[in-house]
Amino acid sequence: MNLLICFATILLLACSAFAAAPVAATPSYRITGVVISSVDKNPLPHVHLNAVPTSEGRMGGNFVARGAGFNRGIEVDSDEHGRFALTVPSPGRWRLMAGASGFVTQAYNEHDGYSSAVVLTDAAPTINLRFQLAPEAQVAGIVLDEAGEPVRDAHVMLQRRPFPSPDREQQEFRNRMTAQTDDRGVYEFSGLAEGDYRIMVDAKPWYSVSGQSQVSNTASPIDPALDVTYQLTWYPGVDDPAEAEVLSLHSADNRHADFYLSPVPAVHLRFPVPASANSTGRPVPFFPVLERVGVGAYGMGTFNQGSSFSTGQLELGGLAPGLYRMRIPGSDREGQTRLIEIAPGTSRIVDATTVALETANLTIETDPGGEERDLGIELRNVESGARFTAFGGDAFFRSRSSENQQSTSRPVVIQVPPGRYEVRVTGKDAYLLGIAAKGAEISGHFVTVHAGDGTLRLRTGRGRASINGIVVASGKPVEGALVILVPAGLDNPGSFASVVKDQTNTDGSFDLNNIVPGQYILIAVSRGWQVNWEDSATLQRYLTQGIPLDLHAEAHLKQEITVQEP
Repeated sequence: MNLLICFATILLLACSAFAAAPVAATPSYRITGVVISSVDKNPLPHVHLNAVPTSEGRMGGNFVARGAGFNRGIEVDSDEHGRFALTVPSPGRWRLMAGASGFVTQAYNEHDGYSSAVVLTDAAPTINLRFQLAPEAQVAGIVLDEAGEPVRDAHVMLQRRPFPSPDREQQEFRNRMTAQTDDRGVYEFSGLAEGDYRIMVDAKPWYSVSGQSQVSNTASPIDPALDVTYQLTWYPGVDDPAEAEVLSLHSADNRHADFYLSPVPAVHLRFPVPASANSTGRPVPFFPVLERVGVGAYGMGTFNQGSSFSTGQLELGGLAPGLYRMRIPGSDREGQTRLIEIAPGTSRIVDATTVALETANLTIETDPGGEERDLGIELRNVESGARFTAFGGDAFFRSRSSENQQSTSRPVVIQVPPGRYEVRVTGKDAYLLGIAAKGAEISGHFVTVHAGDGTLRLRTGRGRASINGIVVASGKPVEGALVILVPAGLDNPGSFASVVKDQTNTDGSFDLNNIVPGQYILIAVSRGWQVNWEDSATLQRYLTQGIPLDLHAEAHLKQEITVQEP
């Protein structure tokens, strides 16, 4: 009996001790802070915030704000005093975005598409932030015709130039957004961040009867007064994008950009329609695709069939002066490509063969590869910015290999006007190592081509490098620093490397991915987005204090770097 009582007592004490033992609490991961205006620093009430794991929004080493809205994630609105608190389910990197009426929708600490991820860990499960939200800039205007009447349904394109970079080749304008004029001829672009912009309008007169494809022997005469069109027009009313006015917008700017369009006689292009026989032996024509070539130009699309093909001729109207690419499919699926230039003052009706450009016909080959892969080839005209790709937009071709046969790639042909071009290669982990040419002059990844036949043989590599690390100042991590990997041969025309950038996260970490192997200098600059990187003396000052790196294919380097002050 005493033994039983003793056992019961021991069991009770054990249970009591177990019940009294502390239970480890599950960490609560929270992002808190206040949203303020970046201009007057006042708190902003009722701002909508959204936190998303970076795996859902990560592109390369950058955290890209979506601008137009939010991805799914943890959402909350700030209170009357701009304060907010989000509880997230796990540690890690979170992209925090915010948006409010009259302000730019942006990621935390965003600059030119780069932002700082919010990093939570078990050791630091909470973080408190000051989220600065920039008042939006706006551009609005009206598009009027020659009679001062509104032009409705005009397509308006807004382009933006990236912030200055050591790599000047990255400074070309890029399409930002499009709008369409309403019945008053009015368009508007809102929610714009600070930066340099330019605007283009593509429209047709409401009364124009041109622009429809028709078979030449059935076409009815068209009144010349109605057979008109508008040229692509850049603000403030020029047809050359290089002469367009650059609108430099700051926070809360409200700019007006009006267009006054004047019609020009529409040009009609006449060309034969090739045909092939179907299974019944009946001729089946192939209809062309005609697209405008140039910066910001809209593709013209596929043109409709006519009602008769007895003459084998098709007439296409409604064309304004400019450079066009005509692609006519063929039975072998290769088809034909022809560049056509319609000059101002051209006759009303022209034969496609008479206005076809004398082009450089470039056969592009790649070195044999070791594995099946897809590559994209693009030639960008240095002067105009026009881009030309293999197969007229389908830039991909496949190289095949087997264990018993050396791989060979199928060559492609790109037709371009004579001039100087930058050669670009796209594809997973692929990069350009060298170019050999016949009938062209080579300078690094730039080629100068002449009319006639030529050959470019591209030597490519695979296996890009990456760097991840932390930026520090006095041993402490630095948030929001600009990290730039600058090729050691940046000014060398024979260099194939390019600048790679990132912005540090809240824990000072950064990631530089998709790096072409080569020699570089790594620098990190506090408030680096305010630096004039186009000034060579300024860049050199930072480079002398940078870290030289020699990166090989598939290298994955960890690097700590001390921040430099601007």
